[in-house]
Amino acid sequence: MRIGITGLIVVAMMLAMVSTASAGEAFTWVGNVTYPTNGSWVPDGWPITMTNLNHSEFAGQPWNDDTHQYMYFNGHCDGETENDDDYIYVNVTSPDGRWFGEFTSRLGDMDTLFGGKYVQDIVVHYRPPPTETFTKSLPLGWNLISLPLTPLDNSTSAVLGNDTIAYDAVKRYDTATHQFEDVTTMDPGTGYFVHVTTAGDWTYEGTAYTSISATLPTGLNCVGWTNETGSALPGALSSIDGSYRYVARWNAGTQSYEVYLPDAPAVFSDFATMDRGEGYFIAATADCTLTYP
Repeated sequence: MRIGITGLIVVAMMLAMVSTASAGEAFTWVGNVTYPTNGSWVPDGWPITMTNLNHSEFAGQPWNDDTHQYMYFNGHCDGETENDDDYIYVNVTSPDGRWFGEFTSRLGDMDTLFGGKYVQDIVVHYRPPPTETFTKSLPLGWNLISLPLTPLDNSTSAVLGNDTIAYDAVKRYDTATHQFEDVTTMDPGTGYFVHVTTAGDWTYEGTAYTSISATLPTGLNCVGWTNETGSALPGALSSIDGSYRYVARWNAGTQSYEVYLPDAPAVFSDFATMDRGEGYFIAATADCTLTYP
């Protein structure tokens, strides 16, 4: 088959285009990804991201991998470079975002191993979740509340100790004795009766309580809810479907109970959602575990 001059020029141009696409020298970063206290490896499966800061045109950027054993290391990622003057950025983040580590290094300044592997370790550090502020109006009398935020200090005086309300009793329902008992600490996932003597806004700070897992023995259980409002029933309690008779909450305005009945028409229930800041009594008909979401 004969190809004319024009055809040769076209072929040459096509080959030139292919050869210049993502043209870089392959390299591998390896290193140990460790905790700062004892130098132990982080678990497998933490996401790794790597970027060549000098060459955004290289295909596949940012390059991604995850922590797992590789030779003598538990972190590695493959990328491309032009020469030793390229700067490489690598970061590792735990799946929940609480631990983070990173480095930026000139490739030529890293230790080298055989086969184009460049070594630099990463130490991850704990990043506490951001704090939020929760505010709820508490009228005079008894209020059944729960904590949608994990408090920085869980002592009762710290959680309830702002200047806008006053109280003289905080009680928790004991499922073993079926009695209310005084408490000195407060935690998410539990409902608490607070007797307010000066009405006002209850305000405290903490980190979002985003999931609940509570063991419910047969009988009455007083639980809290997550940092979510409008969790529709019966779906919000699907984890204990068929294992509870009713849910009750306290109306602080009328100082009386309201009830949700899962097996009755909606018209017979006083509420249809689970909301943050509220405490609830769940009448369990069998031992079960409440989880949400």
